[in-house]
Amino acid sequence: MAEDETKKSLKYSIYDGAAFAVMDGLTASFITPFAVALNASISLIAALTYIPQLVGAFIQLFAAKLVELLRDRRKILVVSSFAHAFLWIPLLLMPYATPSQKYLLIVYVSLQTIFVQLMQPVGNSLIGDIVPKYERGRFFGLRNRVVGATSFIAALAAGFILSYFSPKNPFLGFTILFVTAFFARALSGVFKGMMMNPEPDLAHEEKFSLFDFVKRMDKTNYGHFVSYIVLFKFATYIASPFFAVFMLKDLGFTYLQFTIIVAAELVASFIAMGIWGKMIDKRGTKFVLYISGMLTPLIPFLWMFSSNFYYLIIVEIFSGLAWAGFNLSSSNFIFDAVKPENRIRCIAYYKFFEGIAIFAGALLGGFLISHIPAWIVISSITLVFLVSGILRLIASLALLPTLHEARLIELGIGHSFFKRHLTIRPSEGLVFEIIGKYHKHEEEKQQKEQKPAKQKTSSKEKEAYNKKLVKFIDKSISPKKEEHDITNMHEIGHITEEIEKGKARK
Repeated sequence: MAEDETKKSLKYSIYDGAAFAVMDGLTASFITPFAVALNASISLIAALTYIPQLVGAFIQLFAAKLVELLRDRRKILVVSSFAHAFLWIPLLLMPYATPSQKYLLIVYVSLQTIFVQLMQPVGNSLIGDIVPKYERGRFFGLRNRVVGATSFIAALAAGFILSYFSPKNPFLGFTILFVTAFFARALSGVFKGMMMNPEPDLAHEEKFSLFDFVKRMDKTNYGHFVSYIVLFKFATYIASPFFAVFMLKDLGFTYLQFTIIVAAELVASFIAMGIWGKMIDKRGTKFVLYISGMLTPLIPFLWMFSSNFYYLIIVEIFSGLAWAGFNLSSSNFIFDAVKPENRIRCIAYYKFFEGIAIFAGALLGGFLISHIPAWIVISSITLVFLVSGILRLIASLALLPTLHEARLIELGIGHSFFKRHLTIRPSEGLVFEIIGKYHKHEEEKQQKEQKPAKQKTSSKEKEAYNKKLVKFIDKSISPKKEEHDITNMHEIGHITEEIEKGKARK
């Protein structure tokens, strides 16, 4: 892949993310308020979450097969984006539907979810092949900051639009949101079509079934990761669909207050993405996932302490910080832990189980809210907050320690004629690597600090060292290999020991 073409594709990916964020900011947090405005029941609002997720989960299983048949990931993404865009138009007719037709809202959102879920493994696979391996944390941190900022502006605009039109005609405000979402999503598809389209590596793909994947889950690092995310998302979505209902119905917040709380989380996420991205590149994905995985369970507990508007803004700022780290590290973990040729299939299976977990969590949450008497607690919704927080914490405490770092982390181990590092590789342990020469001014500085030695290394000795080292590098550290399998630690130690001795005699 040409470097300039890669840069252009990364730029278009950011533009695509920004256009998607406009749509997402205008709609993601406002579908539930739209259902509330339609006087939908708690059961319908819960179904609005779990039914689309269940449908989307099964669609994931066809993603790898679709790529195998078409072999054109960009075409799949572009067509799905435009199909998703057109599905915003039927929602404009929902305010005129009869009470018995309100279930059509679930149908339209489910159809949208089909295309969104289909695009996720295909899109992640494509961008994973484009982004340079050791720039992922920084790139996705930048992209997510752009997406976060755009989402924030769009969500804020949506809140003002709904607040302005609410006294006169609340559905006119939703009409403006959905029409704008249509154009933004279509523009997102245009930018997807401008990205480079490397052919997927299907020749080396390991074609394993969903059953095979399940059988190996307890034996692989990626399997442990999927188990953790599935249980964590199940616990999360017991409460997640009902925060908007709690604010708009139980607390009586206005659309503007609701929007400010949502925007507070987006701003915090925007600020935190860059910090988490740099931390991932420096310390690894597990480090950030562990921290954020212990912070996010606290969020539903904090919602139980007070219903004060300003207090909840602070809670959502904390939520934005925690979820930014969790989402960024979990997405990066997939790229680090899965081989590129298996990425579509592994992400599809992961998304399948995630969809099942979200379905089960939202279903349980809706059941608890509908069947728990309100007199037991101030609001039955606060009970699901408590259950969600406890289960999130149990999942993190039980499964996070089972994960292993999936990214290479380099630790300096001293100075030599050649710069040396130990690389920590999950499947190989400590691996000694010779990276390259120090800069000339660094070598001169080191020589000045050393005491002059009596002996000098002869030109023949230097030539022997160089030949031996070059021979070793050609044999063991081929530039054609993406990963180096260096196992002869004795030979490496011997060579570097000779180099140090020769250097000391200078």
